[in-house]
Amino acid sequence: TVLAIGNPLGELTFSMSQGIVSCCDRAINVSGTPFNMIQVDASINPGNSGGALVNTRGELVGINTAIASQTGSYSGYSFAVPTSIVRKVVNDIRQYGVVQRAILGVQMREITSELKKEKKLTTLQGAYVERVVPDGAAEKAGIKSGDVITRVDDAAVKTGTDLQEHIGRHRPGDVVNVTLLRDGKTMTVRATLTNRDGGTGVISAEDKAS
Repeated sequence: TVLAIGNPLGELTFSMSQGIVSCCDRAINVSGTPFNMIQVDASINPGNSGGALVNTRGELVGINTAIASQTGSYSGYSFAVPTSIVRKVVNDIRQYGVVQRAILGVQMREITSELKKEKKLTTLQGAYVERVVPDGAAEKAGIKSGDVITRVDDAAVKTGTDLQEHIGRHRPGDVVNVTLLRDGKTMTVRATLTNRDGGTGVISAEDKAS
């Protein structure tokens, strides 16, 4: 059971709605970027974005962010960014003034039955590496096109969205262990994540403005 707190429609100050968590890792595309979000059936309408999603103990579960709707109003599907991501964003803003986005440097495809058959893969889970960005973190670590990434550090990667979320919890310059399948064999490489410019330093608010 969860409670969504907000200001729906910009008029109903400090409003609260109750619901349940339907899914903890629903892959949702927001403004062109996929996120693993918490799906709830608590009513969230425009004006609630940024409000707290809490459990019955008053503990923060996530931040209300989006709805799935054809009308612009709540229709049964609401989504919140989980606290694991919120915590990282808040710490970045406090420390650097801007969110730090770490980049692995791969283009991915979701693994379907057709792709598995075409590429003779041994699994339907993981992130298939379609292309490696030249001189990026993945290439320098030895990751190749055709690899299937299955784990980042201790976190399992079942989809491309999983991979993006796990990398998104890090900052440029962080070193991660990437476990992958290549020609049916499991191997692990160490990748030093980069920033948007290909370096390993953090981006300041001044850098972003420029």
